[in-house]
Amino acid sequence: MTSLAQSLMARMKKQRDLMQALAEHCKSISVRVTSRDQSVSAEVTASGEMTGLWLGPSATRLGADALAKLIVETAQAASRLALERQNFLIKEFNTRMAELQETPLTCWDGSTFVPRQLPGIPVPEQDPPIGENPAPTGPRRRL
Repeated sequence: MTSLAQSLMARMKKQRDLMQALAEHCKSISVRVTSRDQSVSAEVTASGEMTGLWLGPSATRLGADALAKLIVETAQAASRLALERQNFLIKEFNTRMAELQETPLTCWDGSTFVPRQLPGIPVPEQDPPIGENPAPTGPRRRL
């Protein structure tokens, strides 16, 4: 038989593994976007870091201002896609973490303990995606 502590430790290991997987997947996000006219390609990570910039032959026909604008727009498009991918991963993470939190823990005598949602802790579906700043709903609290 397992004790409540062993059951809790097993859950914590699964949560740790889930967090490590999220971190690894987020680090591996890289998006490359090419402008419609094929003049510019930009590669960006989920953190917004530009890791590559390629200029096609048609880039030389653009003026400096037009080229600069196209580079920024292309990099921003890549950054938006990378952020969308990261938000998808975080949503999946929150869903799986919530499932783990709700999994009954086994006590030494074979009975189970079912955790409940604590008041004041948001349910994952209510969390805004990263990059969005929701309006405050109440007074700020210091932790």
